[in-house]
Amino acid sequence: MDILEAGMMLSRRQALGSSLAAGGVLSGLLPVGLTGSALASEPGYSDADFLKRFDGVLGSIRRAAETAFSRSTAHQPAARAMGLLHIMNNIALGLAFNVHDDDPMNPELFRYMGYDRKQGGDNQDALYLGVPVDASQTYRLYGNRGTAKYISLTTVERGSSPWGGGMGAGLFAQDLEVGPDGDFEVIFSATPHPENWLKLTPADFRVTIRQFFADWENERPMRARIERIGPPASPPLMTAERIMESLEATGQWIENTITFWQDTMDLFRRTPNQFVSWRSLTGDKLNATPGGEPSCGVWQVPEGMALVLRTRPPECQFWNIEFNNPWWETNDYRYRLTGTNMHHAALEDDGELIVVIAHEDPGIPNWLDTAGFTEGMMGRRWIFSDTSPEIECNLVRQDALFDHLPKNVKRMDAQQRAEQVAARRRGIYNRFNWM
Repeated sequence: MDILEAGMMLSRRQALGSSLAAGGVLSGLLPVGLTGSALASEPGYSDADFLKRFDGVLGSIRRAAETAFSRSTAHQPAARAMGLLHIMNNIALGLAFNVHDDDPMNPELFRYMGYDRKQGGDNQDALYLGVPVDASQTYRLYGNRGTAKYISLTTVERGSSPWGGGMGAGLFAQDLEVGPDGDFEVIFSATPHPENWLKLTPADFRVTIRQFFADWENERPMRARIERIGPPASPPLMTAERIMESLEATGQWIENTITFWQDTMDLFRRTPNQFVSWRSLTGDKLNATPGGEPSCGVWQVPEGMALVLRTRPPECQFWNIEFNNPWWETNDYRYRLTGTNMHHAALEDDGELIVVIAHEDPGIPNWLDTAGFTEGMMGRRWIFSDTSPEIECNLVRQDALFDHLPKNVKRMDAQQRAEQVAARRRGIYNRFNWM
């Protein structure tokens, strides 16, 4: 659930047959006076060479779509189209990993996920940031902590998956030394440092910063900068070869990522409408949210049905329930209710949490909107909790929903729902600093 560190997939695949007419695309992009014949004077960089390699990139993207369609159980036209949009949105993330934000000598904080690109059980409550690192260097992260309910800084090790390996060192909000005004400084290095220090090892290639917001409207995101300590280093030139290798790596990353997530979802498809511990099912640690073990499941709710989730959330630093579409990305949390958390949820008077997944608004405060899909992924996080309560799931007819709920279950009318959605949207502006 929450895998946010992508490893570079640098091996090349054989280019597929040409899908573009030679010269048609590239000639329209060349500056005046720079022609295909001028490029041909440089060995290996004729129009045909460029287009052959670019066809290989397009081939990777096409294979990703074919894999997604052949492996997914989502057969609705809208769900299929969403899969294609998912692939195209994530090209931007692949380019960030492979070219725009991949230089540990000139590091910049960059955003992984948002409303525009998502995958792998992204969290509607989160702001994910990352920065490339090299253990031979020393880095300084500094700024203002903000007021997010949960913060973690973790190193990411290289690994065989498209998202790298496991988590290395971790630094959490409760361990962060912060000034009275919220200002802080953290050193990333291989050698120990007093006060706030995140240990780097040769296995690490990235640091991820997770911020989870409970009260979207009022908790403030971190304001921070990163700098490498040492003599300046010139950024690499955007040579023809670097660009082409980065495009090829991005295509491979997209293809590998789709296969990886479909393999993972196959595990959860065995037990629909149930939450299952990630580690008990997979045996790996790649997807553990630092500070808490996630539990995930495939939801399947046919038209006219509703899925009722009931539990008693534990006392913990942060908890939430996330709701994803068939491609394991959150539905549009700008305009729809795609999850709930310790701040937003309305608990019953006895402390029980009742969540209803339904195609039509059931008038229950904790409604998760299917957005027209009939299946997808769901997950829950209990972070820094001493207990791990189970979530009971019960599929019922929506027209008989209230026969399966307490008689005094809390309700919500249309006006309250509109304000609930509007408040979430105000929180999105606050989090992503769009004002």
